[in-house]
Amino acid sequence: MPTPERGREPDERRERLARASAARAHRSRRVGLFLLWLGGLVWLPWAVLAVFSLGGEHTTDMANTVGALTIPVSLLLIARGRRRRVAGGERVLTEDARAPIVYLRPFDIDHTQIAKRMSSRLRVSLRERFEPTYEQRLARTLRKAGPFVAVGDPTERLPELGAARVYAADTDWQETVDELTARASVIVMHAGESKGLAWEVHHVIELDAPERLILSLPLQGMRKQRSRQERYEAFLRVFGHAFPRPLPDRIGEYQFLYFDANWSPRPLGERGASLPGGDEARAVALRRLAREFKITWAPLWVRWTAYAACVVGPVELVSALTSG
Repeated sequence: MPTPERGREPDERRERLARASAARAHRSRRVGLFLLWLGGLVWLPWAVLAVFSLGGEHTTDMANTVGALTIPVSLLLIARGRRRRVAGGERVLTEDARAPIVYLRPFDIDHTQIAKRMSSRLRVSLRERFEPTYEQRLARTLRKAGPFVAVGDPTERLPELGAARVYAADTDWQETVDELTARASVIVMHAGESKGLAWEVHHVIELDAPERLILSLPLQGMRKQRSRQERYEAFLRVFGHAFPRPLPDRIGEYQFLYFDANWSPRPLGERGASLPGGDEARAVALRRLAREFKITWAPLWVRWTAYAACVVGPVELVSALTSG
């Protein structure tokens, strides 16, 4: 989140914000629909070549080449089309009477994906090709519990996919966050180190509603980046003292923490610990998150090896029996 500097905002940033605001206001849903159609139509040449290849024509290599080019182009067009057609936060909040789920995070994680390290024990989503970012995965998971909204980066010209965006000027974002969190049934806060997050951490704790808060822990970075544990420890050094009760020293494979009524933190998915029951929004959100971000039985490389063995083993067995 930006730090408001009333009366000292640089002219360059004001112009950038004005251009971004105008672009968002004039985005065309019809253009978005056209891009969605175009994203589907680019598959037509590949489909034609694939049909000829099945018919015995020597077009297999060409079909593979066209297919390799088609996938990224199609996904890009579809993503741009969806961003042009996505509903704004104000509209989502007006059309959905349920209390919102508010997502607080540093803007610099908006495009972040969950790195697929071979040592990861986190469940892999089957939809990751179409929902590549962590926020998109969160949004799909949590919308069943309430409208998923966030304050948008005011410099972006098109809303990002994921949480429905509510935009605010640099001088007004704290008021906007205050209004959203006051209405929220659930507050999902992503652990980070930004200056804007400092105000949000203290604000959420001052609400004194621990049973509405879910802390999203740092994501797995790329190989050369700091580990999840190192980034979590940095969060603890900056903000750990602000929580009424100490946060755990280590996060292991857990992706979320939630809190009891006395601010005692609990890792989501802890073995032997039952999840909150009932139909209230946070209980529903926790059960959905536990299912979506499940800690699996083995690291990714072990799972892939086992799955490959389950596919190749029977084939080899049948081949050996029939050849004998």
